[in-house]
Amino acid sequence: MNDKYKTLFKEYLDHIRLAGHTVQGRKGLRNRVPKFFTFLDKRDLAIHEVGIREAQEYQGWLISTGKNDGGKYSPKTVNAYIISASNFYEFVKRKGMVPSNPFKEIKRMRIDKKLPRNLLKEDEMDLFLEKLARYDEEDSFTHMMTRYKVHVTAELLYATGLRISEAANLRVEDIDFTRGTVIVKEGKGGKPRTAWLNDYAKEVLALYVEQTRDLVFNKRNEQNNTLFGVRWQPFEKIVNKVLKEVAKEHGFPKVTAHSFRHALGYHLLRAGCNIRYIQEILGHKLLRNTEIYTKVDKENLREVLDTCHPRKFRSIYDEKTDNTQSA
Repeated sequence: MNDKYKTLFKEYLDHIRLAGHTVQGRKGLRNRVPKFFTFLDKRDLAIHEVGIREAQEYQGWLISTGKNDGGKYSPKTVNAYIISASNFYEFVKRKGMVPSNPFKEIKRMRIDKKLPRNLLKEDEMDLFLEKLARYDEEDSFTHMMTRYKVHVTAELLYATGLRISEAANLRVEDIDFTRGTVIVKEGKGGKPRTAWLNDYAKEVLALYVEQTRDLVFNKRNEQNNTLFGVRWQPFEKIVNKVLKEVAKEHGFPKVTAHSFRHALGYHLLRAGCNIRYIQEILGHKLLRNTEIYTKVDKENLREVLDTCHPRKFRSIYDEKTDNTQSA
């Protein structure tokens, strides 16, 4: 990155900080935008020389060049780089350096949204959470406290549909135990929203805050005034590690922190909840992001047929009996 780009990039980072982007969002932009500067250097292009054709070429370059280790980017990652470049061009357009944003005009890669494989059904989720709650079976106090914190986190995520980054940024004052609400101040895209706790999750969380929260803190995070006292990235790593261990120990398929969010949307839909309500609960900006839960697999179709088909209670023996009586 040349000196001119370094100065401009620093201005851009100041801009997105003042614009209210979340810490996670700023980190993503900070890591991805320099890739575009590399492309400009390789093509010997100036920022104002990039049009729709060059923007489309950048996408093709990302697809063909891929990661530094030679691996290929997924379509989702390529789109993230394009969105980051587009965000940067909105900034330079406001500065008067370019007349328009070419990245808004290109055709992006198509991403097929799919539910994770082996998503736990309702009874399986209940059983998994029950197993996770057996933190007193751990062989040391440290392991017990870690698993206890993950137990509390899992109940919070499954009740509210929060992302792990959103849970990590929560403060105690964001929770209203009287109303059973959680204020998410740093949602995806910087959009705040309200989440709701069910009675069980509210009790678990209240017990944690009132009686045991101080016990799970240590010297490294005791000054952190967030609910769980850990930054979101190491927090996600810890949570996923414990979830993986519990799932493997008890024969469950892979479970991650994000599985609870998907499970909530899927289970609400199966219970007959209106998809617009699910959209609001999960904080989806676009309905099409919520519609992923309407995709059912063959196993579900089998269940629907077995439950709803008009001849579900009739067997061949009933038919023989009817014929005998008629004769």
